[in-house]
Amino acid sequence: MGWFGGGSREETPPSRDFSDGSTTSFEDLSSSAPSSSSSSMGSGSELQDFSMAIQQQMIVQKVISKLTDEAFHKCITSKPSDSLSGSQVACIHSTVNKWMDTNEFMMGRLAKKQQQQQQSGGY
Repeated sequence: MGWFGGGSREETPPSRDFSDGSTTSFEDLSSSAPSSSSSSMGSGSELQDFSMAIQQQMIVQKVISKLTDEAFHKCITSKPSDSLSGSQVACIHSTVNKWMDTNEFMMGRLAKKQQQQQQSGGY
């Protein structure tokens, strides 16, 4: 299982490089979004699934952005250069690993608490 409950790394969509100045219009993305006028839309469940997937992507992007900012402010203490020093790389790895360990621990605790509540009949 991948991070944040997703699949393996092979299932992730290819990343795009937006640094070249080219932009993607919303029309280009419309082919991947479900259309409300399509005849294949039998119920609102497909739209709900799509909405849930978008919300999950937004949460993941916010977490990654927050973690990146936190690691940058903590680890890059001097003027940024073209490459990172060994101590900066070690600091970033440490920051990310601490976050991952804490997140895994908290998710385990929440799952255990939820399981205990279900067994006791309360919710």
